[in-house]
Amino acid sequence: MNDRVKSDLIEEFMDRALEIALEMDNGTLPVEDLTQEAYLGLVTGVEAISRAEEGDLDAADRLPIRETIEDAIRMQIRAALASWADAEARDRELIARAELLNTVVDNLARELGMKPTVDEIANAMKLSQETVMEIMKLMGETIPEDEEGERASAADFWINNPDLRGLRS
Repeated sequence: MNDRVKSDLIEEFMDRALEIALEMDNGTLPVEDLTQEAYLGLVTGVEAISRAEEGDLDAADRLPIRETIEDAIRMQIRAALASWADAEARDRELIARAELLNTVVDNLARELGMKPTVDEIANAMKLSQETVMEIMKLMGETIPEDEEGERASAADFWINNPDLRGLRS
């Protein structure tokens, strides 16, 4: 299939791609994003048909154009929706962990009379120091590097970051 035929097929199915995007809109992603995914699926479907035809298939074995393109569009949109759902779940988990970290830090600070160390927080949360540091990093804290470009240890990170311990230099 030459580029002109591919281009004609893409143009022919642009409106159908938009219709499918609107049909599959569940309110989680902007319609513009779904439309973009639909157009990617359209191109993927046309490419699949082209590769099948270049494989010199008999006419009976060729992919049905309309079904192949529409399936590719739907598959692309479903993948985008699934990816969004996964990202949302990760975000909810991160928010929950950040809220738990803040609660644990506040409770430990009251108990200890000062801000707790990363080790104390990790023990209270039953997480590794690295996990606690990762949560802190995702909350916007920067983890410094040492002279060799390696990440500092949890203890060094805590000691060298007075703002985390409520100290002022």
